[in-house]
Amino acid sequence: MTFRHWQIGLHIQQDGIFIVALAAGRYGQSLRRWWHLPLPSDTVVQGRIKAPEHLLAALRPWRQSLPQRHCVRMAFPAGQTLQRKLPRPAITLREPALTNWVSQAMARELEMVENELCFDFTEDEPAKTYGVTAAQNRDVAALLDIAQQLSLHLSSITPDASALQPLLPWLTPPSRCLAWCDERQWLWATKESWGRRAREEAETVTQLASLLGLPVDEIAQCGDMPGEFDCWCAVPSRQPPLPQNGERYAVALGLAFARGY
Repeated sequence: MTFRHWQIGLHIQQDGIFIVALAAGRYGQSLRRWWHLPLPSDTVVQGRIKAPEHLLAALRPWRQSLPQRHCVRMAFPAGQTLQRKLPRPAITLREPALTNWVSQAMARELEMVENELCFDFTEDEPAKTYGVTAAQNRDVAALLDIAQQLSLHLSSITPDASALQPLLPWLTPPSRCLAWCDERQWLWATKESWGRRAREEAETVTQLASLLGLPVDEIAQCGDMPGEFDCWCAVPSRQPPLPQNGERYAVALGLAFARGY
């Protein structure tokens, strides 16, 4: 089991780094390890990395514990992304012309220089649109630099809210939206969309449901209280023992589960 490929989700939060490593087993995903690495209070401010040297100091000993066969997916703050729907162009474009068209369209939409943007897009065939998620290159580069300095086998950098989507199949109907919160924000995801809301906008999941225009019984909140969603239920084999405050690992779990490794 030690030599199986580890699928790792890494979520940098305001006060610490939460990490989960899974490996494919006979009966589904198996938990290999989990980590909580505390951070000094000035390391991450409003989702932005202010002291990368503190991150590196916390992650270097952790890096030494990883097997050679691993892939890491890192979370990127959804609050630093912009989502847009672009109508398909009048003519059919192939790569790389389509990528260039999306890049130019987003730059015009956001009034930014093209080379300042990092973006990804998917096609919505029924709506005849492209769903585009964009971020500033400088923000993404900070995570890329950390991964490079640690010699991590980086698979992707993924908006943290969208990382909840792989956990949706474990929701119990009528729930179809998964929500996670810390002291600053709500992250939420459905099969079709995802996003972030500040805690000032919604203090409770009922208020969040109102903001999203959903019945409250269609939203499940990550947590260990009765009626809340235990994110660890998605892992069939859960040894070693699970951590306290297990909901803090929801985004890291979703990243570890995601396809594309």
